[in-house]
Amino acid sequence: MPASDPGSTPAHGSTVGQTVAPELRIPDFDLVRSIGRGAYGEVWLARHKTLGAWRAIKVIRRADFDDDRPFRREFEGIRHYEPISRGHPNLVAVLHVGGDEAGFYYVMELADSVDPAASLGSGSGGDVESGAYTPRTLRADLKARGHLTAEETIAVGRALAAALAHLHAHALVHRDAKPSNVIFVDGVLKLADIGLVTDISDSRSFVGTEGYLPPEGPGTTSADCHALGKVLYELSTGRDRRDYPDPLPTC
Repeated sequence: MPASDPGSTPAHGSTVGQTVAPELRIPDFDLVRSIGRGAYGEVWLARHKTLGAWRAIKVIRRADFDDDRPFRREFEGIRHYEPISRGHPNLVAVLHVGGDEAGFYYVMELADSVDPAASLGSGSGGDVESGAYTPRTLRADLKARGHLTAEETIAVGRALAAALAHLHAHALVHRDAKPSNVIFVDGVLKLADIGLVTDISDSRSFVGTEGYLPPEGPGTTSADCHALGKVLYELSTGRDRRDYPDPLPTC
């Protein structure tokens, strides 16, 4: 079933702000609160116990899956993505992967905050109150501004096209490129929400987000490119991707 498009707020919003740690051992980190959900699992705001560095940690519990196949598919996607994630500036970097019999987790770069004054950054975060932190995404920028300039849209397109090309060159597909899955880290945009990343040879499952999927279906390199085109349509016109190909209204 296609994933929902949460816009600037994470899907399943009732869990956002949750402070009860998941039933999965995650050493070295304090999980502060849930800040969203991906296609599977929760994303947590976390702080390293020794270094004080802030990170995003996605937690995937085996108990949340009806059968083993999608759970294994997500794990295999991360296993293939992790070694190449730090090889491109526009892909969110996976810094560590761990787990036990209850599931697995992966540690990622933390996005900037929508409010620059509340940004926790990659260091200790100083005295900033973590409750004021909200991840800055391309969707959040779009919501605040309506649409981007032509120059900005071109720059975004080049960066995301290069990130997807890096994935495709390593026989991986993203399968859910959209504005809410693009974050900013130290001002640099990065393709994130990598839970649906999979090997091109194992991309038959019908997953993705309505409005970004091509008529022929998801799971191919061309489907990723189709989704990118819809993203650029939204950025340049301010219209919903379902309105395509209608142009920006004339005055």
